[in-house]
Amino acid sequence: MDWTKNIQAVVFDIGGTLLDFDRHESYAELKTGAELARQYLISLGHAPPSAGVYRRRILRRLGRAYLWSRLTWSELDPMQHFGRMHASMGITLSFSDAAELARLLYSPNKALAHAHPKTADTLAAIRAAGMKIGLISNTVAPPSGLEDHLAQEGLLEYFSVRVFSCVVGVPKPNPKIFEVALKQLDVAPQCALYIGDKPHIDVVGACRVGMRSALRAAQMPTKKKHQPDICVRELCELTDHLQLCTPTRS
Repeated sequence: MDWTKNIQAVVFDIGGTLLDFDRHESYAELKTGAELARQYLISLGHAPPSAGVYRRRILRRLGRAYLWSRLTWSELDPMQHFGRMHASMGITLSFSDAAELARLLYSPNKALAHAHPKTADTLAAIRAAGMKIGLISNTVAPPSGLEDHLAQEGLLEYFSVRVFSCVVGVPKPNPKIFEVALKQLDVAPQCALYIGDKPHIDVVGACRVGMRSALRAAQMPTKKKHQPDICVRELCELTDHLQLCTPTRS
């Protein structure tokens, strides 16, 4: 029996799958993002410290939180730490203001990664076939920043379900993060396909909960436990594997 005929949902990773990064984030992006966030605070009537002090406080707070998360095998919530850091400076933020600050802090990174030109067409084909679409991402970046990035690339509208490790509290390949996505999508594991670019995280994690797996890679992994059901170089190849027609977008 062709298992692809039972697929009701396709779930994607972000980095290395939906978006290709030209290079890693550098101090320049952090510096620019911190200043954008600081200027936003000023526009709200707050009085943050100088640019250098504010930037160092962000880096120190998030850096320590990230190190602790790795030592404890947990996942940091950047929004929580963002709120506490500003509270220590006497600045109380609403959730919407904190989300906007986080978006601005991340925003310079949008220049570092882009989607393949055919990715939106691939997502449109999956949606046109009546399948649900979601994403699961291991990230300590604020969700508002990542969602803004996906929107800039013309992709956000396709994802009815978006699950981030920093919100769930555990990263892939922990089964919990896949189970959260499956529950929100309301599909059985065997009826969902997960695609990522890391065999030991994406393939292994999907298989642990009974999902079908796809790997975006140049070639099939040699280790049996890392081998997916599908291996593609580009996401547009999914339309052939899932026997989909690519619709013409207006």
